[in-house]
Amino acid sequence: MIDNKGVHYKFIWKAVLITLLSLVSYPIQILNSLALWWKGRHLKMNDEPVFIVGHWRGGTTFLHYILAQDEQFGYLTYYHAFVPNLAIIGDKLVKKILARVTPDKRPQDDIRIGMDLPTEEENPLSTYSSHSASHSFFFPKNERYFQKYVLFEGINDKEKSKWQKAYLSILNRISVHQKGRQLLIKNPHNTGRVRELLELFPRAKFIHIYRNPYEIFSSTFRMYDMVVKTQFLQEYSKDDIEQKILYYYNSVMGRYFKDKSLIPDGQLIEIKFEEFEKDPLSSMHRIYKQLNLDMTDATLSRMRSYVEGLKDYSKNVHEVPDQLKAQIEADWAFGFRELGYQMN
Repeated sequence: MIDNKGVHYKFIWKAVLITLLSLVSYPIQILNSLALWWKGRHLKMNDEPVFIVGHWRGGTTFLHYILAQDEQFGYLTYYHAFVPNLAIIGDKLVKKILARVTPDKRPQDDIRIGMDLPTEEENPLSTYSSHSASHSFFFPKNERYFQKYVLFEGINDKEKSKWQKAYLSILNRISVHQKGRQLLIKNPHNTGRVRELLELFPRAKFIHIYRNPYEIFSSTFRMYDMVVKTQFLQEYSKDDIEQKILYYYNSVMGRYFKDKSLIPDGQLIEIKFEEFEKDPLSSMHRIYKQLNLDMTDATLSRMRSYVEGLKDYSKNVHEVPDQLKAQIEADWAFGFRELGYQMN
């Protein structure tokens, strides 16, 4: 807590509750680890994971949900993300309890969530280790987690090795739960980790989905205002959040544009959200062709059914405050230029 600049007195109850739950569940965590080792002792993880990258609120979840209709892929479920250290031992009881207390939709955008639906691996990584950028969400005044474990700035070899070990452990857990299927990983943090992911998986495939920067800013602020700030353990103002969003886009997207040339030919495709939203299945065909993935009739049928089930979905309308437009355009000019968007 001292390294993180402390916990604000308003949130001490959260810190105490987290600590107590960790201590009480520790014996079960040990049993769960043994069970996980036993299930995966003869399993080899697929070395060609598909990484969905892109800034927060850029369409990564929509893309993830459609691709998850393909049964050749294995992915992290909400259940295994919520309780990574209890998932096997507590499979029936814990899952049933969580299903009853978990909302059916995400508050920021009304996208459906559920125990068996796909989610991001950064969540269990932050539970499993201290080598996760998500700790800069919990302690928003401390950007060192983000800088070290997304940008890999100010990190030494020992710390990087620990991150690699922790990250591979999480992916191995997912692989065991998904019986060795090719992993489908969606995580906006990974947008800044292209170089490091290629070090771990030289044959990895990447799908980058991007969106108009104005929409990114306003939608990301809504996410912070409705969801992320509920996890804060420190006081953090509206102005602080706005500056954090500007900084994260600058640093993450800047690093992506710098490092994407490292991805070998045939292992990267970039998708414009506005085009993907209009015709998801056409984008699916492009993705599968570019990345040399097998598209079966059964998979296409499931994807079509999923897309048709979204016809009544109403997307949030976002507006950027006039006083912020000039700063967004100044700070993110490279993003507008690189992605082909016009400034208003």
